[in-house]
Amino acid sequence: MNLENSLYKVEPGSFHAEIELPTSKSYANRALIIGAIRGGGFRINYLPQSTDVQTMLDCLEQVGLKIHRSNSSISFLNSFPLCESETHSDVIDLKTGDGGTTNRFLMALLSRGKKSYRFFPSEKMSERPMEDLLRPLRDLNVEVSTNQSGAWIAIKGPANMLKSSKLEIDCGKSTQFASAMMLAFSNLPLTIVPVNVKASETYLEMTKAILNESLNKNSLDVPVDFSSLSYPLALALVEGEVLFKNCHAQDAYQADAAFIEIAKDSGADIEWTSKGLRASSKKRLKPFNIDGSRFPDLVPTLVFLASQIDGESVLTNLSVLRHKESDRLEELMTMMRTLEIPFQFDESRAEMKIKGRVQSVGPAALVTARDHRMVMTAYLFLRAGGGGTVAHADCVNKSFPEFFQIMNGVTK
Repeated sequence: MNLENSLYKVEPGSFHAEIELPTSKSYANRALIIGAIRGGGFRINYLPQSTDVQTMLDCLEQVGLKIHRSNSSISFLNSFPLCESETHSDVIDLKTGDGGTTNRFLMALLSRGKKSYRFFPSEKMSERPMEDLLRPLRDLNVEVSTNQSGAWIAIKGPANMLKSSKLEIDCGKSTQFASAMMLAFSNLPLTIVPVNVKASETYLEMTKAILNESLNKNSLDVPVDFSSLSYPLALALVEGEVLFKNCHAQDAYQADAAFIEIAKDSGADIEWTSKGLRASSKKRLKPFNIDGSRFPDLVPTLVFLASQIDGESVLTNLSVLRHKESDRLEELMTMMRTLEIPFQFDESRAEMKIKGRVQSVGPAALVTARDHRMVMTAYLFLRAGGGGTVAHADCVNKSFPEFFQIMNGVTK
């Protein structure tokens, strides 16, 4: 489906489907950095078609890595930084897209090389926090320059391991900084110590788990993506029924898997079956009070769900949402104002209260930031309400390329 710069028309109605989820881009991009360091035929299976992952793959090939692709599996035939000999230029320009893990993980990895690498991201990535990654790279004598010759950031290594055996990484704005360093330097005697962890701690645990899993294996399988699961699951809990045919167990290392337990605690009809995870709207849901810092990518879906539940739900510690692909707090509040959904937001406490089950305003035209999670959340509001149009439909390719087909019951 060609969604480039398009409006997508959303018809209101219930949701009934049996679907297969995409796999996790968070897991995949971590596995790609491990594969880049390992080489030697290291294999990754079930890679998603997410643009973040495909951009990472393209950049890894551009820096000299030889990668054999076969359907949804790849194998690394050489490793970084030895593969630098395969490239002829001393300065390599990389179009790195708008993915946080893509840009941050690549930057840490390429700091181990001898060549200069210039990053040219897209969308709002150049406005997102980076200094807490650049600082430790500078501590390792990596040359870092910003906003020169049209490049967002340029780096030139190699990192000097004699400078330090331990580095503290400030995770106040993102745990991706620590994950990037843990992955990129995983086969060197450098201890990474995450400090000031305020949100997304589960993603650090995912990084550690993948590193441990890969120690005695030459392959990794990418699991289903629980962030993607939340959208069709939320819609089914409001009005409909869904079976996730390739989801058979909870994932302790994906923060957004918590959506299942949050919904169950609210009274949802959800069960694990021999055919997969099944859920429906048969049971009435209760309001919830949730700390959003544990799973910031899940907050937009939770805001939607709260709007569909009788009573007042509360989401706390939401400040981290301001540092995503867009200012998601502002985007969500704009969306709810447009749809006349009552809410209150306390900036000093980063706390949102949402009063649910207000009558729909009818068809609406939602124009969000170019942010995949905002586009998918807008779709949920329109589908459960009076329908309408959502802009920037192509943005779903970042994490869930088949989102609209799946939500409309079109399966392979």
